[in-house]
Amino acid sequence: MSNFRLIQFEKLEPSTLHNPLCIIGMPGIADIGKFAVDQLIGIFQARKYCEIIFNDYPAGAIVDESILSTPKAEILFHKDPKHIQDLLLITADAQAMSPRGIYEISDYIATIIQKLGVVKILALGAYPIKKNKSKHIDIYVTSTETKFINQFIETGETKLVKKGVIIGSNGLIPTLAKARFGIEGIVLLAETDNSAIMNDNMTDLQASIQLLELVSRFFSLPIKNNFSSNKIDEITQDLETKRKELEKDLENTQPHLEIAEVDKSIYI
Repeated sequence: MSNFRLIQFEKLEPSTLHNPLCIIGMPGIADIGKFAVDQLIGIFQARKYCEIIFNDYPAGAIVDESILSTPKAEILFHKDPKHIQDLLLITADAQAMSPRGIYEISDYIATIIQKLGVVKILALGAYPIKKNKSKHIDIYVTSTETKFINQFIETGETKLVKKGVIIGSNGLIPTLAKARFGIEGIVLLAETDNSAIMNDNMTDLQASIQLLELVSRFFSLPIKNNFSSNKIDEITQDLETKRKELEKDLENTQPHLEIAEVDKSIYI
């Protein structure tokens, strides 16, 4: 498809993968799923299989330590040394800009997943609610298969999603993979404050970490929690400080830009 450019870094044959589980965490509300998958990439030192450049991603270059890059999706992999369950890890710099674009990139990724012989997809995201001051975070489960819903509910650690819509690729990839290729899909959503819907700069690290802990237990993944409550608060405060500094720099260096009606972060 002319809308996509796939840049492959390593060869990956389906015959070399053992019971591959695909875990997806795209940018979204409070970046809960993305942060969780980013942590998994670091924990397992996952290797990059490919990057996907799509013409419906935001029209701007990403700058990191003065290095320019284009918005992209990434597929990475980890091979289990015990040959029990390999992992495919998928994330992106952004969601596509239009509903059609979200559908197209989701379908494209679902096709790649199928070609790699994935047997199960797990997507991670957010469940916005009006939260009180309690630090307890509930996790909600939905799936293409009743058996997985029952298994998660039996753990006593998840709740059912009665009705609703999961916006973006986190929900579309598992459902398209099921509809087109029969691949089983699960979506886990961690509670976060619904103010995150209106605040693109909010990151809920505690929710991401609770998702990781549940995933670790359910799928028997060797994930150690290195995040104390104090460490989570420290990282959150650091992110907020950096965002405020960035906004201040933008105001000082671009005084003539009318950016009051648009989130300033899009300019970087």
